[in-house]
Amino acid sequence: METTIHVLPESVANKIAAGEVVQRPASVIKELMENAIDAGATQVDVRLKEAGRTLIQVVDNGKGMSPDDARVAFQRHATSKLKQADDLFHIRTMGFRGEALASIAAVAQVDLVTRRAADELAWKIEIEGGTITNEEPTLAAQGSRLTVRNLFYNIPARRKFLGDNTKELKFLRDEFIQIALVYPQLSLSLTHNDDVLYQLSPGPLKQRILALFGKRSGGQLNKQLYPVDVQTALVSISGFVGDPAAACQRDPLQYFFVNGRFIRHKFFRSALLKAYETLLPAGMQPAYFLYFEVDPEALDVNIHPTKTEVKFEHEQAIWPIVHATVREALGKFNAVPSIDFDRDDAPDIDVFRHDRLVDPPKVSFNPSYNPFNTTSGSGSFGAGSSGTGIPSTSNNRVSQATRQAPSDWAALYEGFKADTKVDSVDDGASNAEQGTGGSKVTDNDWFDQLASQPNQTGLFTETEREDSSCVLDLEAPKFQLFATYIALNCRKSFVLIHQQRAHVRVLYERYVRQLSLQRVVSQTLMFPVPLSLDKGQRQDFESALPVLQQLGFQFVITPESIDVTAIPMEGEAHQAEAWLLELIATDAVAGSTPVSDATAQMALRLARLAAIPAGRFLSATEMEDLVLRLTEADEPLYTPDGKKTLVSLSPDDVARLFTV
Repeated sequence: METTIHVLPESVANKIAAGEVVQRPASVIKELMENAIDAGATQVDVRLKEAGRTLIQVVDNGKGMSPDDARVAFQRHATSKLKQADDLFHIRTMGFRGEALASIAAVAQVDLVTRRAADELAWKIEIEGGTITNEEPTLAAQGSRLTVRNLFYNIPARRKFLGDNTKELKFLRDEFIQIALVYPQLSLSLTHNDDVLYQLSPGPLKQRILALFGKRSGGQLNKQLYPVDVQTALVSISGFVGDPAAACQRDPLQYFFVNGRFIRHKFFRSALLKAYETLLPAGMQPAYFLYFEVDPEALDVNIHPTKTEVKFEHEQAIWPIVHATVREALGKFNAVPSIDFDRDDAPDIDVFRHDRLVDPPKVSFNPSYNPFNTTSGSGSFGAGSSGTGIPSTSNNRVSQATRQAPSDWAALYEGFKADTKVDSVDDGASNAEQGTGGSKVTDNDWFDQLASQPNQTGLFTETEREDSSCVLDLEAPKFQLFATYIALNCRKSFVLIHQQRAHVRVLYERYVRQLSLQRVVSQTLMFPVPLSLDKGQRQDFESALPVLQQLGFQFVITPESIDVTAIPMEGEAHQAEAWLLELIATDAVAGSTPVSDATAQMALRLARLAAIPAGRFLSATEMEDLVLRLTEADEPLYTPDGKKTLVSLSPDDVARLFTV
């Protein structure tokens, strides 16, 4: 009788198993470095070509193997670390399943050269597609050298799904860094295309962290790491947590390790973030390097193919220990501020001195102001004043033509039709090209052109404008709630605008136009700002450079240094380095998406960085300017990622709030 179920050939089974173990080149260096460390190596060198596509080589000075062991090592489930099932509950080695070498050899061309200290000659084995093609004695130092060529050469469908070299190299660096942080006592190196990315000497943990990330936070990371060390019956926790000043939005330095193994643990991460709860602005991520030591019997590391997800027997009891430990470290080193010295938007008040008279304050006023004239273009505030006698501190550069808005905005809207929508920035850009003949316009030129164009009607359709309840009364008084929302009247409703989200929408559309038109709008810095990058970040920077330049950044670049000479109009010099580190850390610059999507993502990242933050007080002029620019946006009701920029409350909505 013919059967329909049959046993797969070993070569096919190995290829299937390789799909779990070998997902990309980074999986290979993880497995090979872990094997080298388990073999007692004190030095491990990794060489790569084309982000691991054509070559991955790991050389160690470990114990080495006999010829017989070298052959058996490439068989499935062959390991020296387990002998019986109970050994799973006492694991102290990095690997234990015996699947890595067989899986790698099934999908690549592999050479292994290995020698023990007691052997005179080394032994070389060549394998292709899981089959040994050659064996011979050779000369080599003690240890092992395993070379992997043409990964996924026999699975073209798998190979084509790899990312580009920039993306794959990032994954490779991440795996290398995770192992380097677990074993600071080892000498490690990583070379890519003959360029040495990391050359790490043995030393204390903090020295290893600084060798990997010392240029982060403007070179101040050494002063921003606080030691952690606690011993309990359930767990021992050591390592470092970062000062809140070292927090960032993208690519944070966040590492958990347990019993010498890198892990990801959302539950313990929530405990740590809870300790920082009142210390960080929304969206900022703290740095931490925490090492857990627990009884191996209270830990299950065999629940995930990559072993990065583990199960703690007592994780509910460990959660408060993590929280208290981090909170204690932050308090011990005075990371919790007792006084807020933030002077944003604060008036300059001179210090009293006994040896001189106190000058009376200078009060600005508008002699033409009429409190009974509610249609005056200046409203209840003097021109350029916030209504407090203090000049407006707006960072937004808006031309005088834009600030002197018509008094009857409703009449202005009535003169437009839905099918005559004008993109003022595009027209302004084309006019600038005709007038200047170059690709760069100045700050004043750009905004004067923007102000000289007719207003768009993107916020309201023709039908909505006919319904007076939908039309914003832009001349109505505006006030700020909780330093986060701008409140103003419609004809028959009350509108709350989220100032940060609204500004993100406005800036995003501006940056997208700049990128599509390739128009550079920037401000030149009086003093260049040096940019400190490690080699990995330098590669990310070079990949992102064309888009960064289109967004308004300009640089002087030499092989040894990078100086920022110009930044986008909304930025300030002290923000340049932080902004750039956030931008180059995103996947948008790694080429993982189509160009249009990647540039849009970059525009969104910059818009979020440059937007007015929630919690900042705005002057009347700033509020009026932001509301005006939001009404001119193409998609004013939502941020680019789909969050509401404003909500409208009708009289019925308000009445329902008072319903008993």
